[in-house]
Amino acid sequence: MKKLFSLFVLSALFVLPAVAQLASSGKLGTCDWTFNAQTGQLVITSADDAPEWGGELKISNPILSPFIAKDEIIEVIVEEGVSEIGTGAFMMCKNLTRISFPSTLSVMGFSSDEVAEDVVVQLPFYGCTSLRTLVFQSENAPDTDNRIFERTTEQLYGFNPVLVKLYIDDESIRSFMEAGYGAFHICSLPPMSEGTFGNNNEFQWKLSRHGKLTIIGEGAMPDLESVMEEPWAQYVAEIKELVVSEGITHIGARSFGYFVNLEMAYLPASLESIGDYAFGMTSKLETIVCAAITVPAMGEEALPVVEDMKRYVYVWFYMADRFNANADWSKHQICNLNVSTELLTTEDASAQPQSESSLLVTWPEVEGAKYFVITLTAEDGSLEYEITINTDRQVVSYTKRAPARWQQTVEEEYIDGLGLTIRGLETGKHYTVTIVAKDDTKTIVSYQVSATTVSNEEEDVQNAIDEVAADAKNGNKMISSGVLLIEHNGKTYNAQGSEVR
Repeated sequence: MKKLFSLFVLSALFVLPAVAQLASSGKLGTCDWTFNAQTGQLVITSADDAPEWGGELKISNPILSPFIAKDEIIEVIVEEGVSEIGTGAFMMCKNLTRISFPSTLSVMGFSSDEVAEDVVVQLPFYGCTSLRTLVFQSENAPDTDNRIFERTTEQLYGFNPVLVKLYIDDESIRSFMEAGYGAFHICSLPPMSEGTFGNNNEFQWKLSRHGKLTIIGEGAMPDLESVMEEPWAQYVAEIKELVVSEGITHIGARSFGYFVNLEMAYLPASLESIGDYAFGMTSKLETIVCAAITVPAMGEEALPVVEDMKRYVYVWFYMADRFNANADWSKHQICNLNVSTELLTTEDASAQPQSESSLLVTWPEVEGAKYFVITLTAEDGSLEYEITINTDRQVVSYTKRAPARWQQTVEEEYIDGLGLTIRGLETGKHYTVTIVAKDDTKTIVSYQVSATTVSNEEEDVQNAIDEVAADAKNGNKMISSGVLLIEHNGKTYNAQGSEVR
């Protein structure tokens, strides 16, 4: 009986006539609204008595909405400061073509009657058959009553959602898809502003409507003589988040000075240096995620200490000691990046000597990786060697950097699965190996390990130990006074490979 009653009420809504013209203004909940009969534009604003989190357009039942089935409404603009739009607010407005929601919107489609029937819980635009454009400027999809998205597409919208263009920020796509908006024709909101810079305009910048500035390019950003040269200078007060993309090796001097509201910055694995006063007046910059695989050099006052505030710098766990040992970086609180230990542990990747002149480097599969960049560096700086391979184990690029005083080259490398044997190295020398897994645009995960190629004498000892270990596996072992001993070629060794006399 309850279900039949609900269907009856819903049927009544479908044929509800517009018995009176919409007034020119009014108030609903803690929102004010005005209507222009000439243009058909309805504007909803937050009232003076709205709570601190924003105006609430409270509706207990769509039938009680002053806007329901008003054919004179052509466009709805919900202005900044409004946080909630109640259930079925603009239901059955047959000529409504466009609705714009603000960045402050966090709740939509709920009834203010906590015991309301399912039938009265509707999206604000249910049955708006002429609707063609929805604009959401909120960073995340607004919270919606769970009962709404349990319905079929026809019950949910009352029109074909494919015909409606849903404009959202690129960073918000996942949130809206997970919230059930995938049935619409999803389009990208244009950024607040964008442009290019550099000597040859080789760098791009884009500022989202949520205050995120993204810098894209390869190589060293140019140093600036003044913060007023920043191409984004007029927006500095609106920028809250900074992303410097993978491939950028140097952040130019004064690039982000006077970012007075910047709270978080993401720096790439490729970063090698930061110019003078690059973050000179960032008094709110508390969190920095630095994925660099070498400690970036810092210019004068590149990241100054701020009184009464800590800057937290998150780095790969294996880089923490190096950052703490650096005079410029250790002024700040160095923390470990909160990443999956399954993807980022030194145990997962390894470098093992194979002979006096070769190392075997291995690492795990990385989901989403398109290629791997393996960098080998000698401890004394005599060799820097970089090889890039794709997931088909094919060499994409090869670069060797070495001072003129040492002309030794890496003779060859062998790729086997996710293992790389590097030959032609110098005997008895310590090497650091970094493996960076990347997709098309960014670093997914990084590993860093180290190893020393063995000398000839060490190799002989290692071979003997290997043989002892092999004998141990074959059962040629005994226990003496509680100690494991291994017999090999008429001699006795302990478990560490040392001869016992």
